Amino acid sequence: MADISPYDPEKASDKDSKDVEIAIAGPEHADDRVVDGTTTDPHLHRTLKGRQVSMIAIAGTIGTGLFLGSGKALANGGPVGTVLGYLIVGMLVGCMMYSLGEMMVYDPSAGGFIEFSKRYVDDALGFAMGWQFWFQTAMTVPTEIDAASVVIQYWDSNDKHLAIYVSVMLVGVVLINLAGVKYFGEFEFWFAAIKIITVVGLVIVCLVVDLGGAPDHDRRGFRYWREEPFNSTYLNIVPASKARFLGFWAVLTQAAFSYGGMEGLASICLEAENPRRTMRTAIRAIFYRIVLLYIISLWLVGMCISSKDPNLLQANTANTGTAAQSPFVIVITTSGIKVLNQIVNAVVLTSAFSSGNEFLYSSSRALFMLAQEGQAPRIFAKILPNGVPIYSLGFTSLFALLAYLNCSPGGPTKAFNWLSNITTLGSMITWLGIAITHIRFYRGMKKQGVPRSVLPFRSWIQPYGAWAVLISFSIIIFFNGWTYLKPWDANDFFSSYINIPFVIILYVGWKVVKKTRIIPLEEMDLTSHYVEGSVVRSKMH
Repeated sequence: MADISPYDPEKASDKDSKDVEIAIAGPEHADDRVVDGTTTDPHLHRTLKGRQVSMIAIAGTIGTGLFLGSGKALANGGPVGTVLGYLIVGMLVGCMMYSLGEMMVYDPSAGGFIEFSKRYVDDALGFAMGWQFWFQTAMTVPTEIDAASVVIQYWDSNDKHLAIYVSVMLVGVVLINLAGVKYFGEFEFWFAAIKIITVVGLVIVCLVVDLGGAPDHDRRGFRYWREEPFNSTYLNIVPASKARFLGFWAVLTQAAFSYGGMEGLASICLEAENPRRTMRTAIRAIFYRIVLLYIISLWLVGMCISSKDPNLLQANTANTGTAAQSPFVIVITTSGIKVLNQIVNAVVLTSAFSSGNEFLYSSSRALFMLAQEGQAPRIFAKILPNGVPIYSLGFTSLFALLAYLNCSPGGPTKAFNWLSNITTLGSMITWLGIAITHIRFYRGMKKQGVPRSVLPFRSWIQPYGAWAVLISFSIIIFFNGWTYLKPWDANDFFSSYINIPFVIILYVGWKVVKKTRIIPLEEMDLTSHYVEGSVVRSKMH
């Protein structure tokens, strides 16, 4: 049996780990091992506090998927179909995060699932996963900015002003990321707190509206659940049973978009204080995010508003590009509540901005790690004294300029739909990669006789949870773009599948060029490379 302990500093500093993870180990190693604050060498700063990481884990990437996109899900699947769709995808995403959590807490080293896929599966998979995740998160930044533009049009419908709003928001997210992770963490902490307070408040409002406590005094109860729990007229498909199923199926991809970005928590390992303890707490908080912030809120929204509401349908079928597609705003306005809709819209706007800010952070760190591993130009590993990977951030920020697509004919809604298709598929592909990596990690431990008791965080659902993620999301991805076949919509269809050939080309290309191989289970490196108190130093210097 292999003698591996995640807390053994001698084993944790074996092999090539000191190239990335560096810790104090006595005077004889003082030239190449440093703790954050004890060196002037360029390195990432571990200054994200536990409270910041926990808050980011719960509400960090909550933005347009819940506040705006859920309106589309409600119109497609009906109230019951929406709750079931988000519940099923939420359970699968929870399994994925527990799979990632086992590996991440065991070895919160430098590269997250990018490094894990390279170490436990194949160097080519690490290359493909890294670039795919970078592409996915880089594309999500303009998606969130576009969604913010949709919200702004609630107050200002003049399309000529869109470019100004986009410019202001793009400059804002870049400046926050340039300020350093200390300020990024504090910014995200307070905006995540606003999101949580808002969702809890909306849950209470929806409950009051449902029970007849709103100005219209209409006690809705389960009226809409009884009338049409599923959408029987989805895309005018007949028979009704088929329409109900396909409408429910459409909710699954919308839910995947809403949950997208959770895996970005792995990037925070690079700059979190006490990452083992912090990440373990953050992973456990995912459950509350899925159940409270998504399932309960959508459950109550579906009780307060009909999936046939003309405002909701207008935003989804007529492409008006207005904030009317937010079901929360519709509940408030149709029940006669004054002013609150303005407040909710303001929160939705800050949520979209906050999510774009976090995705820019995740994508810049992904590119930095690719450079660290020699899978991207080494210049992207350059770090400023404040711990910011400047060239990675600058290059990634260029792709945020795609947000200006919403200034083209068709408005922000068309750009939002196109970009969200790309990012949704990217998220699901990343989840597949994490599931494959964890399955190999689990089998490798079993093959080498390493007991699961060495894992600081472990889940009872494994390895079945990882297999459920792999099988389920493979099926969802395959049928992701079926709604664009008839009538044929080339742009939306290809945006629903474009990531797949991208990943295949990356994997096969790197495998052929570098002649990589799938790592045999008995040769898999299961050593934890993390050393307590260590930091990530740039390999460029």
